[in-house]
Amino acid sequence: MLIESPTRREFLQTAAVAVGALVLPRGLRANEDHQFWFLQTDTSESWSVADPVSWCLQNAHQPILEQAQAGLLNLTATDKDRIIRLVTRRCSLNLIELHPGRAVVHYWGQQGQGDLRPFFKTHGLAWKNVEVIVIDRKKETNTVQTGDDFLFGERLPQDWPTEFYLSKWDNRTEQEPDDGTASPRSWSGYSWDGVDSGHIPWAALKSAWRRSDSTCLNCDEPTILTNFGQPWIGMLNRKQIVEHTCLKCQRSFENRIPDVEQWMTANLDAEVLPDCIMMWNHRVKWDGGNRSVA
Repeated sequence: MLIESPTRREFLQTAAVAVGALVLPRGLRANEDHQFWFLQTDTSESWSVADPVSWCLQNAHQPILEQAQAGLLNLTATDKDRIIRLVTRRCSLNLIELHPGRAVVHYWGQQGQGDLRPFFKTHGLAWKNVEVIVIDRKKETNTVQTGDDFLFGERLPQDWPTEFYLSKWDNRTEQEPDDGTASPRSWSGYSWDGVDSGHIPWAALKSAWRRSDSTCLNCDEPTILTNFGQPWIGMLNRKQIVEHTCLKCQRSFENRIPDVEQWMTANLDAEVLPDCIMMWNHRVKWDGGNRSVA
């Protein structure tokens, strides 16, 4: 007897049932250790529901479910998986299940996952010890991540010199013998006499630290300025940036600003302003915007 191999669609549908069985409980009812939330991807607004399937059926006539209304009116509470697939597909909604130490996110397609970072921050989920399962209901595939994958900012390299920066930050009001040397990982697009081209001396960072401040989007605690300037992003283009780093959550935040030279004159002592701007591999004298070839 010849047994036919399942098609790819049949295989994915079978896998989807298996995933759903592991994630969605039969009753789909919230309890003390299990909560359900809907997240609207367009606005990042979220709200809790006791039972996502019942909520969808009871609110089928509401504007937020308008695109799925016709389908919902033909379904019942026994069609729980079809209902979740329908509203995530048609209504720009993500369904989020919260379990102790775990979050499960249902979304539709590559463009259908909302920005989960505000939600994860509000609910204290953006930590490494939180398991996150994101399920693409279009392809019926799931990916396992950790909560800290949903922090704001860019993750620092593992060898980033955290302790060195922290030591300098603690001594920002003091003069130290090595303040004239380059701070590691900086690349400003400007140059200071006696410092490797393009790198920022500690003295300049300390000057800015005594004036400017910024708050981490994850921890709501002060960050440390780690870079500023006009680094090249191509043969002919630069970007004007100010970059801060949070030493607690190990994330960096790059902000584009309209005029970095104005920012430098406002936030750096005159004696630590750059001497040159880098034009590819050449130093060009910089004097508050008045330039001449060095």
